[in-house]
Amino acid sequence: MKTLLTLLLLHSVALCGQAFQIGHVRPDFARVVGPASLQRMIAQHGLKMSEDSSNPMGKHERRSFIQNVAQSIIFSSVVASSSSASAEISDSNIPKITHKVYFDVRISRADGSFYVRDASPTDSPDDEPLYGRFVLGLFGEKTPNHVENFLKYVDVPYAVDNPLPSYSRSKFQTFDAATGLLVGGTIPGLAVTTLAGGNVLEYSGKIIPAKLWLEDKNASNDPATPQLSHNNKGLLTHRNLDPTPAFGITTRNTSTSLDVTHTIFGCILEDETGLMDKVVDLPVLTDEGRVSRTTNEPVSVGGDVGGSLASSAFTLQRRVFRDAAKTFGDSRLDKVYDGKILRRVEVTQVGVL
Repeated sequence: MKTLLTLLLLHSVALCGQAFQIGHVRPDFARVVGPASLQRMIAQHGLKMSEDSSNPMGKHERRSFIQNVAQSIIFSSVVASSSSASAEISDSNIPKITHKVYFDVRISRADGSFYVRDASPTDSPDDEPLYGRFVLGLFGEKTPNHVENFLKYVDVPYAVDNPLPSYSRSKFQTFDAATGLLVGGTIPGLAVTTLAGGNVLEYSGKIIPAKLWLEDKNASNDPATPQLSHNNKGLLTHRNLDPTPAFGITTRNTSTSLDVTHTIFGCILEDETGLMDKVVDLPVLTDEGRVSRTTNEPVSVGGDVGGSLASSAFTLQRRVFRDAAKTFGDSRLDKVYDGKILRRVEVTQVGVL
């Protein structure tokens, strides 16, 4: 960051040095840099908008002018870059953010590896491990129960002998091409099971109560904070009546079909490395064997009607055989499903900010 600011400063000084000739600001520079702040500095230093040299400026004044304009340019650049990270979510209807958490995420090579190795001639330049961080904001006043349950998997004490499920060992495994929902929070070894006629969570031989992520109806219908819709990118959402910690992140502005089945409880505040776009660009497993990419438009089914019917029939038939295999205890097919991301996308560390 310091290096970037230094380069910006040097570049800005160079621009300013070319911007005026012996105390007179060139009109083209004034049009580019901007109006208000530059005009104020011009007035302060008594400069004229011309290219002649009838009113020269002293060496000390010229240096002061250059520094002021350079600082103004850098400040504008920093403000613009910091605001672009959360440009997708800028509605005034977004509830108050009560908690901030971070997720450190890594994406593997095509072969599933992360280790450092020497490049070979057969390696693709794009096939390298990627690392990034999400900073998430949670709506603790709008959805207190969702936030409370979410934080239970964030602020988890480390224990070797008595491990508890944590998002720090979770994965992003699924991308739903139909809704553009990136599904994360999948914790290996955590499963829903039945005990005494009710659902519970099982992890490392321990039984954990499966508390539903439900909100008080009266509180959620508060007119001061209207019901949120899945019409922005980067919204955190959880499937209603799902006791697991799995959650989704919207990658489109057109996922409003999720309003009926999911509840929004937060949003992405920072994604400086563009990790979201990189994840949804990864290949996923589909019936057609195609690579999905998130867009602002819902997926439409076109082409030959007969082909679509044949594909639907094949999908139904395959589901029947898979269910039959599960009945006989064959769990291998659990690793093959629609929307599976064909890379390892793992969370390495989480924490509260």
